[in-house]
Amino acid sequence: MTKKSIIKIALICILAFAGAAYFYYHKGNKISSDSEGLRNFKVAAIPLDSAEWGYRIYQDTIPVIEQKFIPGVQGNAGFKSEEEALKTAGLVKSKLEKGIWPPAVSAEELDSMGITFQH
Repeated sequence: MTKKSIIKIALICILAFAGAAYFYYHKGNKISSDSEGLRNFKVAAIPLDSAEWGYRIYQDTIPVIEQKFIPGVQGNAGFKSEEEALKTAGLVKSKLEKGIWPPAVSAEELDSMGITFQH
């Protein structure tokens, strides 16, 4: 083999390795629709004693937020339904995935999602 062909083979091997590393790294760090990814946040509704609902947000298996009251409004009322709790938890989760801290929720955001609360 000539020196030129050895250099070409080495260059092809380096480029192939770099391309494989790039695709492996980016495929492993995407946040998918089922919340598997770099931050790996999951949400769960929690039933409360008073026929109301709250939510927990987990990072992997560790609870990082437990919300027993509707955030962003006065008072200590829970959500009227599991669906409302999960909808709000999804908003908070999306803020966490975007790096927004604290992931505060406003009354306007609750209203726009159709969450029932007393004004």
